[in-house]
Amino acid sequence: MNKTSQKKVYIIPCSGIGKVFGSIGRESAYIVVNELAKDKTEIECLPLIMKGKKEVIEKLKTNKIISIDGCPLKCAYNDIMEVVGKVDAEYLTTDIVKENRDLKPEPSIAPVGDNTKELSRKLAEKIVLKVNELLNDDEMEGGD
Repeated sequence: MNKTSQKKVYIIPCSGIGKVFGSIGRESAYIVVNELAKDKTEIECLPLIMKGKKEVIEKLKTNKIISIDGCPLKCAYNDIMEVVGKVDAEYLTTDIVKENRDLKPEPSIAPVGDNTKELSRKLAEKIVLKVNELLNDDEMEGGD
């Protein structure tokens, strides 16, 4: 595989505007792409995907995709599946809250509270493990 065409994992959070669980998803995505795996990941805009932006969709089809949803409606996952046809891994922010019951997310979304930040970091750390797994699997399969 040519280093200039290195595969990426695209992180796509739900919009979840006005909801703390959506904020956890977006914060987690930013932590992954800006800190923990910045050379391996990129974030992509869900509305651009839904609008059918050809360059975005082609890029997603040839790389790995992780969706992050803030509720069981799974809008990000379902929208990506509808337009792109695949999601390689999916996360629900409510799961990280259930796993960390001592960290009740604050209702504030701007700015997010300390518990929300910590939950976001915990989810981001899980996502990075999956990013590495997906890229290793792709390498083992002799990905393009």
